[in-house]
Amino acid sequence: MWSVTQKAALVTFAAVVGTVLIEFAISMATGRPYPFFVFVLDVLMPAAMGFPVAYLLFRQQHRLRAAAAELKQVNAELTHKVSRDHLTGFLNRETFFERTGGLRRRSDAGALLLIDADHFKTINDTHGHLVGDEALRLIAGAISRSVRDTDVLGRVGGEEFCVFLPSTERWEAVVVAERLRAGVEQLDFRPIPDVRHPLSVSIGAVMHDAGESMSKLMRRADIALYRAKASGRNMVVMPRETRLVDSEPVACRNRIQAVTLRSW
Repeated sequence: MWSVTQKAALVTFAAVVGTVLIEFAISMATGRPYPFFVFVLDVLMPAAMGFPVAYLLFRQQHRLRAAAAELKQVNAELTHKVSRDHLTGFLNRETFFERTGGLRRRSDAGALLLIDADHFKTINDTHGHLVGDEALRLIAGAISRSVRDTDVLGRVGGEEFCVFLPSTERWEAVVVAERLRAGVEQLDFRPIPDVRHPLSVSIGAVMHDAGESMSKLMRRADIALYRAKASGRNMVVMPRETRLVDSEPVACRNRIQAVTLRSW
């Protein structure tokens, strides 16, 4: 990338050459001589006036570009902060529903996981909210490690999370949900040194229907989550389907059948 000084020097050189060539052409056309002192003036005048002006212009242009780039960066950071939950880095409630709505309109396949931390109030009441925040960060990390890069993660409540799995079949959703549940269960959370406190989540999983509103989808997921809580927590509950697709991998079909025991 050329520096401001190099650009100004190049423009000045072009101005000098242009001035000399024009004066020389005029002299040739009119038959007048081209004295040496005129040549010197043709060189010195553009150089003396052109270089400072070009330098100032290019310097101002460089500053404006730098300011525009900085403003763009600040705007991107602000947009990121506004759309994200400060504790977990997940999308906040409003942004999650907005992002999910766009994905649902582009695809008929997809699943929503509504996740709630079990007995979370006990952690806050016993150890304080700072320790509770650490538990939420650990759970969020387990969620992140259990999903794909294309999945949408959101924190939609105090200890409630949502994951939308675009272009996902039912058996895939069950596998992801169960992997997520197991990942949280294996977390090593120690609010007191050398004392492990078990963490777990209950998950309500539903497949989205084409044309279904987000509020209706959330209500169905909330019903599934309620059943998971009422059935003992630390489990995945998903509405039962009448049959499994023959093309589903055998191992995954077996896992669906296992989780379907917790369905209705």
